[in-house]
Amino acid sequence: MRRRARSVLAAVSLLLGGVAAAPFAHAQPGAAAAARDGDGAPAVWTARITAGQVPLLLAAGVDGHELAERPTGTKAAAVELHLTGEQARELRDRGVDLTEKRIPQRTKERLRAAGDGVFRPYSGKNGLRQELLDTAKAHPGLTKVVSIGKTVRGQDILALKLSKDARTAPDGRKPAVLYMSNQHAREWITPEMTRRLLHHYLDAYGKDARVTDVVDRAELWFVPSANPDGYDYTFQSPDTRLWRKNLRDNNGDGKITPGDGVDLNRNFPFKWGYDNEGSSPRPGSETYRGTAPASEPETQAIDAFEKAHRFSYAVNYHSAAELLLYGVGWQVATPTPDDVLYKALAGTPEKPAVPGYHPQLSSELYTTNGEADGHAANVNGTMMFTPEMSTCRTASKADPDDRWNPDDCPSSFSFPDDEKLIQQEFVKNVPFALSVAETAVNREGADRPRSVVGLSAPDFTPDAFTTSYALGDEQEVSVTARRSLRDLRLNYRIDGGRTHTAPLEEWKGGDRYGGQDSIRFAEYRAYVEGAEPGSGVRVWYTGRTRDGRAAASEPFTYTVADRPEADTLVIADEGGPGAARHTAAYTAALASAGRDAAVWDVATQGAPHALGVLGHFKSVVWYSAGNRPGGATLTAVRDFVNEGGKLVAAGRQAGGYGVVGPAETNDFSQYYLGAGSRLQHPAPARFTGSGALAGVSVRLGDAPGDKLDAAGSFAPVSDELPPAGFPQFRSAAAGDYTAAGGAAAGHPDGATGARCTEPDVTLRDSTCAAAADARRAAAVSTAGTVLLGFGLQHVPDPAERSALISAALRSVKG
Repeated sequence: MRRRARSVLAAVSLLLGGVAAAPFAHAQPGAAAAARDGDGAPAVWTARITAGQVPLLLAAGVDGHELAERPTGTKAAAVELHLTGEQARELRDRGVDLTEKRIPQRTKERLRAAGDGVFRPYSGKNGLRQELLDTAKAHPGLTKVVSIGKTVRGQDILALKLSKDARTAPDGRKPAVLYMSNQHAREWITPEMTRRLLHHYLDAYGKDARVTDVVDRAELWFVPSANPDGYDYTFQSPDTRLWRKNLRDNNGDGKITPGDGVDLNRNFPFKWGYDNEGSSPRPGSETYRGTAPASEPETQAIDAFEKAHRFSYAVNYHSAAELLLYGVGWQVATPTPDDVLYKALAGTPEKPAVPGYHPQLSSELYTTNGEADGHAANVNGTMMFTPEMSTCRTASKADPDDRWNPDDCPSSFSFPDDEKLIQQEFVKNVPFALSVAETAVNREGADRPRSVVGLSAPDFTPDAFTTSYALGDEQEVSVTARRSLRDLRLNYRIDGGRTHTAPLEEWKGGDRYGGQDSIRFAEYRAYVEGAEPGSGVRVWYTGRTRDGRAAASEPFTYTVADRPEADTLVIADEGGPGAARHTAAYTAALASAGRDAAVWDVATQGAPHALGVLGHFKSVVWYSAGNRPGGATLTAVRDFVNEGGKLVAAGRQAGGYGVVGPAETNDFSQYYLGAGSRLQHPAPARFTGSGALAGVSVRLGDAPGDKLDAAGSFAPVSDELPPAGFPQFRSAAAGDYTAAGGAAAGHPDGATGARCTEPDVTLRDSTCAAAADARRAAAVSTAGTVLLGFGLQHVPDPAERSALISAALRSVKG
């Protein structure tokens, strides 16, 4: 019977000694073939994938952060995957070309013989658990060990406190920093990082002034394994070496098989189960999130530990990808106020805080939800970093003359069992780890980074723009500012006149995001009043520091554009270098519908600013032509929708994937426009509305310079993510194409006219057929958006254009 997790508030110092964990019941495959063909242990596979195949991998439970390369566009990338035979067959059936990675037996034997025996399990006589207890016994004035809770199998999860007078000074009297590792069982290099860091601080105390100062003035807490059961299990046999999750027996059969276990880094309550890409509802998935938020005792233990100690900062070590992650993980390309501080500590790609690692927003390429970092920040007030430590290949290439060959690596996670290489990996991580602790105890404040690469966190980061469409209205402006500043003010001058001021107020966020990840910095807003068309407005922000010193931002200047009065903005995003050609189709249709429209041409004006431009309209009609819409415009439109704006998106490239920074993503299409995978339809003859667009029927055709040879159709997201479980993504089909012969071009009986589009779905014919058999829609609606797989320029009849845009705006109440 599983024991209840012990509350961290009742944790007590442990007596020396302990009981080793019992061996785990394990379903042993009879042979490698059994593992491949049945439901045996996961094997290592390699593949070359395109960007369009990434969603298939995520749906199979692959952690996107662990992909060694990032495919872009049609360029394929080589990746390593950990899959059961069944999962591999599913991906092969969907067009992913997989090859199982096999290491010759002689090589395995040579590697075992060459190893130094560095890695060891958590339990047992010489395990990490015993090492923590022995370390505390050897350093009674500086350390103490507590149990913060139990694992699913009843093991104590130990934490060691390192601080001057650790046993006599009450917890919580000093700034606290957490170093944690091994949420994922197979990541053996991470417990080594944490335990070596502990000993580094102990050995340097009294000798190194910086370390001594940190230990004297902080509480440093070390959790070498947040998943002791899973970690021990990886030592049981070669077949269990790559186990990732905890040892939850999901089906209750008394054995641990690939369908068991919960990913502890997807089980935290914050954004738990937000979607099925950032985590999986399938027990067999590597990113299975569990049956409920914090369903696992290991998660409960870490959560209670954080709540009890209110850590200022934390470092959560993972492997293997050579990244330094921070900030939002649940949604692509979502910067937040605390990123100012995260970036200063993590460094830049050119000057990373850990040499060889790439600092980036957690969701820069792939999303996660229910992970430790987001929960620590937004529930428990702890700023947490996730270093993804080096791969086996990278470590094996460090010394070309040693005994380790990159091609011999069984897996990215199989860090060489070599003391020299392990120590090198540890040493390059030490300066960053120390800088985090030094920031926590910085006498100038924990919002003043002690960056190892010399970066600072500015007091103010204005959200600058150059053009305002205010037209005599108030213009809202925004700045990210340090929370510790006082008397925060907006300052502005109109056409060089006198200085006006207004108090800044903290922005609490929009419908989906904002107001989060703002522990030490926050977004503040105020309004500029009195500027007329043609005016130039100079804006800057001021405040006072803790000690009363004046602080001010750099100024920026914008011009109030002289544009027509309008309630609707048309964003022309045609993609070419010249001025837009099709705006008249939209403005005329809107005029016939009784709407006044202004135009923003991305080609000549750049991306519109969410506050400076979009915020002055209730409704936006955003259309594209031959090229996919740009990422800067996409994120601005997302901000507009997040704050209640109404959107109609149209064009044969609308919906589907877009490039946002380095990421090729369809998140906006899925989660804001309600449109999942995308198919192209050559030359549909007619569109007939349904649902939100019922009663509309329009003839379709080519537009000058914009042939309708690849109209888009979509699977409504609610067909895959039912509204009962995902109400935030509620969407519905709003119309179909009709082929020349009269058959519906989005249904099985008319699907032969559809073809796959890269990168929206994979290229294998069977995948295309499966996608075409699904319910497809030429238009999709949500409460605040309508997406059309064609543009108004493809509707030759002006009256039909007007009827269509009228129906679309009515449906979103725009």
